Amino acid sequence: MSAVMCLLAGCAAAPEAGRRFEVTGVVTAVPGDGTLVVAHDEVPGLMPAMTMPFVAESQAAIADVTPGDRVRFFLTIDDGASRISDVVVTEHTAAAARAGVAARRRSVRLRPGDDVPAFSLVDQHERPVSRATLENRRTILTFVFTRCPLPEFCPRIVSRFQGLQRTMAGDPRYADVQLLAVTIDPEFDRPDVLASYGKAVGADFDRWTFATGGRADVEVLTRAFAVYVEREGALPDHTLATAFVGRDGRVVDIWRGNAWDTDEVLAALDAHE
Repeated sequence: MSAVMCLLAGCAAAPEAGRRFEVTGVVTAVPGDGTLVVAHDEVPGLMPAMTMPFVAESQAAIADVTPGDRVRFFLTIDDGASRISDVVVTEHTAAAARAGVAARRRSVRLRPGDDVPAFSLVDQHERPVSRATLENRRTILTFVFTRCPLPEFCPRIVSRFQGLQRTMAGDPRYADVQLLAVTIDPEFDRPDVLASYGKAVGADFDRWTFATGGRADVEVLTRAFAVYVEREGALPDHTLATAFVGRDGRVVDIWRGNAWDTDEVLAALDAHE
């Protein structure tokens, strides 16, 4: 059972620190934040073919890469982080194809002050999770999935939630704050999987809820928060967004990517007691 828990928490699949893997694939997006989203081929010894973001060692390393390009690069995983280097464009794709890739990624995103739309999910105990769940409580909401293989994506967000949970425990200023992690892999992350994962990462289910549902139900929130999700391989790729939703169900703040820290979230909570 302990091995299962470790796998769910993302540690069983972790490669040996400092290992380098050659990766090939097609770039589907260049967000401009130092990452590439790549529909990559199987990486033997690490992960199956799928679409996911990769962090470049520098912006200059990916300056000449555009959506639709076929690329080859090296992925290094070390000290709880990963990075790509030696990025080579092996084949350029027509501009029309690039435009099509970009068009598929346009979306309308919620902004501070906007209402969170109605949604219907279930938690790790199969209890309903809906917009009513947000009312009269302050909520920190994020998007993850239990099989996420790279340490600076979902595992880092989960680590930040662990830090928030530790800091808020027993502090009356945060008695009404709940943490909500919505899976973007609902076909695999069923309630029992989320319950096991939550236990593995030390979640206090009285404060920290994991939510799943049908794909269309999850997409209500991913689209609302402009979380890009693509399912072309065995595992989904997604961008990162974490939001602070007030007691009235309106967005207070949104942190995109993984650069935010617990102090930022706590400061926002303190400013909206």
